[in-house]
Amino acid sequence: MRQFLVRRIISVFVTLFVIISLTFLLMYAIPGDPFTSENRIPEQVVENLKEHYGLNDPMLIQYIKYLKGALLFDFGPSIKWDNQTVNELIASGFPVSAMIGLQAILIATFFGILLGIFAAIRHNSAIDYFSMIIAILGLSVPSFIFATVLINFFAIKLQWFPVATWGTWKHSVLPSVALAVTPMAYIARLTRSSILEVLSMDYIQTAMAKGVTGVRFVFRHVLRNALIPVVTILGPITATVLTGSFVIEQIFGVPGLGKYFVEGITDRDYPLILGTTVFYSAILVFFIILVDIAYVLIDPRIKLMKGRR
Repeated sequence: MRQFLVRRIISVFVTLFVIISLTFLLMYAIPGDPFTSENRIPEQVVENLKEHYGLNDPMLIQYIKYLKGALLFDFGPSIKWDNQTVNELIASGFPVSAMIGLQAILIATFFGILLGIFAAIRHNSAIDYFSMIIAILGLSVPSFIFATVLINFFAIKLQWFPVATWGTWKHSVLPSVALAVTPMAYIARLTRSSILEVLSMDYIQTAMAKGVTGVRFVFRHVLRNALIPVVTILGPITATVLTGSFVIEQIFGVPGLGKYFVEGITDRDYPLILGTTVFYSAILVFFIILVDIAYVLIDPRIKLMKGRR
């Protein structure tokens, strides 16, 4: 386990270094600067602003400063948001995105596994077909379409939930549901296929032939082994959902981290773009490692396989 953790930690630093470097190079290659569209600002003022934010420094100097800031998690001041640093914007937006994302992942995991179980146990039945139709719709229809439908039906017609504002728990319900649809569909399909695979194994067939059936049998023997692939994909899904969806946050007017990221791209706020990208990447890598560790703990065979290699 110790060697496994050491390898994973090393791979984390290498991955983050590559992401940081590529992000900087892409931002540096984009033509123009944050002040290109500000035609009314005198040229001298623009030059002073570039000098203040270090945009006139050579590329290598900018890269070293950026790399140092990323290592210290200090991304400096935002260009477009006056008197606010990138760290302050991240601290302001991430809790909102995390709350919506956490609710979405709980909804997706619970209902996804539930649909997968019903579909697998009632294989080739009406329940199976209905569950898979829901899953296919969830995978094929974009989340912003679901968001629009939810707003039109639950917010405008029924007026059960508010939109375009933020304050109470009701404001987070519709964004969380819209964000949960796609991962729920993916989890449902994966759970169904995993359970069907486990049900076809010899020891399960033998137990069923001896009359061992029921809910307890499914949850204790079948589901425990079938959920291993589901646990594997929960890391990337959780990281993606926790950081929030840019489109969903824009549609519902959620003041989350995605809002700042989109506005940073629109305004060419380089520190904000670089800071949020590094933050997103760090969360993604963290959850992938967390799932790898959970995967090893759940299935001891992985330890043996790694040891033999």
